[in-house]
Amino acid sequence: ITSATKASAYPVMKLPSGELMTEIAVAGRSNVGKSSLLNHLFQSRDLVKTSSVPGKTQLINFFTLDGALSFVDLPGYGYAKVPMEVRKKWGPMIQEYLEKRSQLKLIFLLFDIRRIPNDEDRELIEWIVAAEKSVILVLTKVDKVTRNEKAANTAKILRAFNCENLHYTHYSSTKNVGRKELISMLVDALADGGVEEETIEEETNEPN
Repeated sequence: ITSATKASAYPVMKLPSGELMTEIAVAGRSNVGKSSLLNHLFQSRDLVKTSSVPGKTQLINFFTLDGALSFVDLPGYGYAKVPMEVRKKWGPMIQEYLEKRSQLKLIFLLFDIRRIPNDEDRELIEWIVAAEKSVILVLTKVDKVTRNEKAANTAKILRAFNCENLHYTHYSSTKNVGRKELISMLVDALADGGVEEETIEEETNEPN
């Protein structure tokens, strides 16, 4: 729909009833696989541009799903080779979005299963909690680890985040792992808004 860097440029997206469209954001470190996950989730190769260069996404990008839901691709953080003046803008940009976007109901926090959360990662969780938004931790790139590593790394990551009742799932867009599970968790999280699983399944095949 559009890209923005500040609240005054966020789009106002409404349902036919006039209500604000429910919004889901995708957040995570640079090169964690946000663009790949969105393309896989929507079953579209070209919806979100992917890049082998971390830090490519430097704007807040807004999408709609058949006029029923809004999805937002947030800038990745934590990549040292991005110019410092750009890196300094990302934190305030993401924090402002989390605090001021009232229709934001759910955040997919993507995290590479091979890493351990650091201060930046925990800070993002703290912002999400402070903004009183629901969050699902999506552990990506599970095809890169063995079954034993997957279980052990998951336990370490959950301990490092030290966040009670943190809902999580595993994902690999290259191996087609986790899509149905994530859709089911999305539907459960938005159940109060009357979103039905069949609607999500149908709409994720025809993104705008």
